[in-house]
Amino acid sequence: MIILGTEELIQAESILKQSFPESIKVYGCIFNINRGKPHNLEVIADQWPEFTVIICKPKVQGTKDREGDFNIYSIYSKNKDSLKSFLNTPGVINKDAFTLLAGVDIRHLGAVQEFADQHGVPWKVKAVMNVLQLQDEGQLQFIESSAGLRVAPLSAAHAHLVNSTWKYGGDRNSYNSVLNYITHNPSLCVIEEGGTEPVSWLLVYQHAALGLLYTLPQHRRKGYAKLLVSMMAKNLLDRGHPVYCFVEKENDFSYKLFTSLGFQNSPDYRAVWFELNQRQ
Repeated sequence: MIILGTEELIQAESILKQSFPESIKVYGCIFNINRGKPHNLEVIADQWPEFTVIICKPKVQGTKDREGDFNIYSIYSKNKDSLKSFLNTPGVINKDAFTLLAGVDIRHLGAVQEFADQHGVPWKVKAVMNVLQLQDEGQLQFIESSAGLRVAPLSAAHAHLVNSTWKYGGDRNSYNSVLNYITHNPSLCVIEEGGTEPVSWLLVYQHAALGLLYTLPQHRRKGYAKLLVSMMAKNLLDRGHPVYCFVEKENDFSYKLFTSLGFQNSPDYRAVWFELNQRQ
């Protein structure tokens, strides 16, 4: 096991960019690390520079945010056998701790299942995701008349509102994650004329994916979600930032929204969120 230092992380960013979409989640983590974003991550590889597995994992487990609470590992592996071998390497994973392996290539899913079964570790497939990456900037859509609307970054004061509507939010640890996203990553929201609070918003995760897109029910069907995704995508592209998102396989509405804006997925690739042990 090799822990990547500053020079290796710069090199890894360049290498991983050649293997999208499979590598994009790990790439996103490293992209933000290399730009000084606050993080509780270390990046490990099975060998260097000719790695076959690279993982971003918490330096300290159990920190008081969602990433630490869920002990999230972001994984890129070139083949199933290398992944299984690396998971068995001492120091890579604590087999007794609750761990969420986020972004396992569905074609390598057998490796983590076999690892868990071999060690008697309870496991569960939490979610299967489409990985949608912006391919056609020309399909982004902007409202012709935005008179009366104010589009601006979220502020720390909005973290409670965002956390209260997040599917994976609602507690103190998720609030801390939302606050971190707002404070250190790009975000956008829509505030209607005469209003003071956001009615629609979009954030960027620690791994650089678009996320937490939400419009309050009474303000839907006005094109706000498409406007925010389009504006954010344009801003990120101008800064050399990856533009992608994860959409759960069953979420047809979000899938159609993003694909209508020029995002595409690779037909033979899905990312799996895989739980080891039960969360206490």
